[in-house]
Amino acid sequence: MKALMNMDRIQINNEMMMLLLSLYESKGKTFYYDDLFNRDLHAFEKKTMESNLIAIAKYLDLSMTDSRIKLFAKKPMTPRTKDEFLLSNIKSSLNQLHKRPEDFELLVNEVGNLIKLLSKNADPIQFNTYDLEEEGMLKSKKHSKKDDLEKLMNLFEKNLKTRKYELTQLISNFYIDFLNLNILSKHNDLVGLILLYALLAKDFSVFKYVSFFKFFLKEKDGWKSGVITANYYWSSGYAQTDMVSRILLNILISSYEEVDDMAHEYVFERELNKSNNIENSILKLDEIFSKEDLRKRHPNVSDATIDRTLKRLKDEDKIRPLGKGRSSKWQRIVSGNKKFGVEQLSLFGD
Repeated sequence: MKALMNMDRIQINNEMMMLLLSLYESKGKTFYYDDLFNRDLHAFEKKTMESNLIAIAKYLDLSMTDSRIKLFAKKPMTPRTKDEFLLSNIKSSLNQLHKRPEDFELLVNEVGNLIKLLSKNADPIQFNTYDLEEEGMLKSKKHSKKDDLEKLMNLFEKNLKTRKYELTQLISNFYIDFLNLNILSKHNDLVGLILLYALLAKDFSVFKYVSFFKFFLKEKDGWKSGVITANYYWSSGYAQTDMVSRILLNILISSYEEVDDMAHEYVFERELNKSNNIENSILKLDEIFSKEDLRKRHPNVSDATIDRTLKRLKDEDKIRPLGKGRSSKWQRIVSGNKKFGVEQLSLFGD
């Protein structure tokens, strides 16, 4: 707990401040993204889960072929090896988390449930113990690190409630403390990483749409160096967590940049599809039609999209306006049997 107990040691320089400002500016678009992607949320989450599992398998250097990893990521599979059982259990854990990431609570019971999932059909994961000296000569008793974990979690929540410290800094320092306390008998690093991800996913909903572990894998070497650096001075209470925190910020910012690009593309495709639908409606309407006719057929399409479509078709000489103003009509231009570039074919013509 030496990192979280000494959060006042952390100084945020101008560069870090600019990164944080960029991050929280992007985070402010959360409601926009949620509203935009709501219709296809399941598809985004499915793709994100697949990317997460593939990246985790590579990060852990699991002894599995790429094709086998992709199969496990895409559909239910029967594990055959120890590493396959582990990946299958990780998949179950992340599926549980992804159901309602905003409801995740940093509790010892949650960690207990997580290690049960991860150790299914494998060797159990236990809380480590150590001898704790008591008053009196040569007196000691076994102490469970489960109690230390609870203290660490309480300290995280206490620091969070003070609102004195930035969230990603708290998460980074919690992670370093968790690693150094050596809480679990096995997979301590993996559980720490999943907890870090859970804490991020709780407050940064961007990871519904893009894969955290895809970006994390790219930072594998830098992250390991950052952890080594942080661990070096941990026992003195001055863990150097700057590198870890910076990498975490870069991952978050890159994730928001990707989802922003996705949003632009999504809007473009959606508007393009709407425009095509309006054009198809014009083909089916009477030769003379009004904008109101299009509104009735497409009640969920904005006037701006209808106007853009009409202008495009006019520029393409497919329609022409009849009059001006709100009550103006439009005429579909017909030249022989040719409409909108579609020509009727004669089977028996020359």
